Amino acid sequence: MTWKWDVVGPPLSPDEKHHRHEAIHLHANIAHISALAIAALAGIAMLLLRFRPATKPPPDIYAAIPTSPIAKARRLRTRRFNPLHLLTQIRWWLEDDVGGGFGRRYEWIFGLVWALWLLTLCVRGTGSDFLHLTKRFGAVAVSQLPTLYLLSLKAFGSSHEILNRLHAVLGRLVGLLLLLHVVCYNYFFVVAGIWPKRLFDLIVVYGVVAFIALLALGLSAMAWVRRASYRLFIRIHLVVALLVPLLVFFHAPSVRLYLVEAFLALIIDISVRKLRSVNVPSTLVSLPDANLVAVEATVPPRISRSLSNSPAAYVYISLPQLSGAFDFLHNPFTVASIDDQRGTLTLVARVRKGPVTKKLAHLASSSSSSARKHALTIDGPYGSVARRLLAHCPSRVLLVAGGIGATFILPIHRFLREQLPEARLRLIWAVRDPADTAWATEGHLVPDDAQLFVTGSHVNDAIEMRPLSHSSLPHHRGRPDLDIIVDAFFRQGYEDSVAVLVCGPAGLSADVRRCVRPWAMRGRDVWWHSESFGS
Repeated sequence: MTWKWDVVGPPLSPDEKHHRHEAIHLHANIAHISALAIAALAGIAMLLLRFRPATKPPPDIYAAIPTSPIAKARRLRTRRFNPLHLLTQIRWWLEDDVGGGFGRRYEWIFGLVWALWLLTLCVRGTGSDFLHLTKRFGAVAVSQLPTLYLLSLKAFGSSHEILNRLHAVLGRLVGLLLLLHVVCYNYFFVVAGIWPKRLFDLIVVYGVVAFIALLALGLSAMAWVRRASYRLFIRIHLVVALLVPLLVFFHAPSVRLYLVEAFLALIIDISVRKLRSVNVPSTLVSLPDANLVAVEATVPPRISRSLSNSPAAYVYISLPQLSGAFDFLHNPFTVASIDDQRGTLTLVARVRKGPVTKKLAHLASSSSSSARKHALTIDGPYGSVARRLLAHCPSRVLLVAGGIGATFILPIHRFLREQLPEARLRLIWAVRDPADTAWATEGHLVPDDAQLFVTGSHVNDAIEMRPLSHSSLPHHRGRPDLDIIVDAFFRQGYEDSVAVLVCGPAGLSADVRRCVRPWAMRGRDVWWHSESFGS
């Protein structure tokens, strides 16, 4: 493909400039509307899935199904041609990681398809006008900001797992288009002989500062930076999200509508979350042997009812009495348990390097009883995993928790025992030390049939089925053999629908998914959900 654009072409007439402006506006609007349309369709689909009634089969359906080996073999052969099983295989393939920490396949497919669409809108109809192409890059990029902001909103209570990933992909595409806009404009200035003088014009300065802010955001979003200081990433994210629309508003008047939409979406989200937030009294308890801190907070009936209907939901908490440095420090915590009669919820968190958990641990370990009673700001709840799982109505459910991930898994287990008593459940909980289970065992939150594995370095990594003498739970030394556990669970019912939920370190989630994948690719009806943390 040869270069067809004239960097410094002949001057355009007023009619030609007007036509260029209209073309830029048209293609930016197409990009804008197409992104919002897809987001709206996805939102409608999520709402339908959330409120879909459970597809529980009639009680006598199993009696009508022949159980002879010949009939079962015939059904298993015909399953290979079931289009629903093909969709399961495709969905599983799309959700696989590409490896190397570069995300999942559906992220890459969405990113490549959407990048091709946006680049087509940038190039189409520009002719040989290089300045037209340059302006188009910027306008199309800004047209995506409202959708980009919508994907990051928490006020709507949508699932963050997929939306956060798509938000990151779209953010990178917007950054790429803006980078092309900046590079092309600087190249034009150099060829036209007005660089760097043109950079000091106020309208250009606004754009340069906005691009520097976005560059800082991109750098802070790198994995190693987020691991080093996730708090820094959040702060930069919020500041840039508020600053960029204002800067671009004065830099490019023709795209102000998109900026107003994006800014309003952000302000509405912040306002709604602020109105939903409540200051509640809480009691802090330190669990030093496990490096954990437990929080018991008294919440309004509204929050208590929501949590009862959505177990394993999470809330954001902050410390309102502390200095201004904590104004934006909202940490997400999964609700480990809810007491409807007392109107309290319990949160359990691992003490990390972050300021919030460190401060909570400091207050909890104080010798003063008044210090251990502290007011917290709670925003939430968010998340709807339990209801989506109930709508799927699985026959078997495998739940795997790693460490503090039991705060997510145990409420799901209790919920399923109540809502799907006929479902067969198996719960695996791996911890480094038995002390990590104290918060759950003392609160009688662990079911009798749970299997606990102690994986600390003081025990052998190999599977040893010797129960630990100091606990009545079926403890085992070493790491759980996930291959054996998963295969045995799936073989117990070849025709049963299976749900697998994992919460724990990222490595645990990857290992469980690796074991489940062969069964999903054979066409088994598998409902998968993972909540992972750490690297």
